Amino acid sequence: MIDRRIIFILEPFTSPYGGVGVIYRHAEILADSGIPVFVALSQKPVVDFYNTRAPLMIHGGEIKFELGDVVVIPEGIPKWMRTLESAPIKRIMFCQNQYYLPFTDNPKAGFAEFAVNGVIASSEAVRAFFKEVYNLADVPVIPYAIDPTMYFAKPAKRRQIVFMPRKLKYDAAFIRAAFSRKYVRYADVPWVAIDMKTQHEAAEIMAESDIFLSLSHQESFGLPPLEAMACGCLVAGFHGDGGREYMTSENGWWAETGDWQACVDGLAGALDLLQTGGSALVERRKAMASTVDQYSPARMKEALLTFWRNELATPFI
Repeated sequence: MIDRRIIFILEPFTSPYGGVGVIYRHAEILADSGIPVFVALSQKPVVDFYNTRAPLMIHGGEIKFELGDVVVIPEGIPKWMRTLESAPIKRIMFCQNQYYLPFTDNPKAGFAEFAVNGVIASSEAVRAFFKEVYNLADVPVIPYAIDPTMYFAKPAKRRQIVFMPRKLKYDAAFIRAAFSRKYVRYADVPWVAIDMKTQHEAAEIMAESDIFLSLSHQESFGLPPLEAMACGCLVAGFHGDGGREYMTSENGWWAETGDWQACVDGLAGALDLLQTGGSALVERRKAMASTVDQYSPARMKEALLTFWRNELATPFI
């Protein structure tokens, strides 16, 4: 029986973020497996964007720790790394985006600049970053997963382009304007922004849409394009760096950062393929489905439980 606690630190964010949803899902899996786990929040979020079942610890700004606790801190909340630096607990950073790391002013400090005892990665890009920059040879990866009960295609879809403008709203507006002018035949295709939606609402919009524009930017992975594939959308747009882990010429039309012309042409290519159909469309959908299958909930669960059971069986204090 495991009696050590895992405490995931989060903030009561007022906007939805994919990485936050991943943390809640990790906590749900661990709790369902009988492992003591909490998601620690200063207060309950006003909106639950994730419909989570994770056990919550509402602490009001001060957490009471127990001997043997393991605290997991996202890379985007550095204040807790400093606050808990002297606490008699084990501190692990769960890094879902290397671009958000809280670097200090001391480049010679090495990995110690993060004031944690270890790091978990969410993708191969994160793992590679820590190996390349900090010479960390063994960084465990808990892979992402696409939930097929949430992300799936509807039988009847709408000929529309959906996109998430949060990171690149100006790029989205420019790409839309350029697209409608270069490809006048598709100027009347509706564009639908997915913004400030719950996970279920976002999945619903993608499930009923034909095309997804990827506005991935400085990503360690980029979940939305993969979620869109699972919803049966043809996907075109930026790979955002980390998306190259799963993006290929067979499963989408991908562009380098800032290459708006490739985005515009990719969207037109996707719409053209829908128009012509045939074996090329069948093969594209097969490639998309094969890609999504690589990120199954079972694979994530196995990696998550293997890591945490080994971690909790290793004495720290």
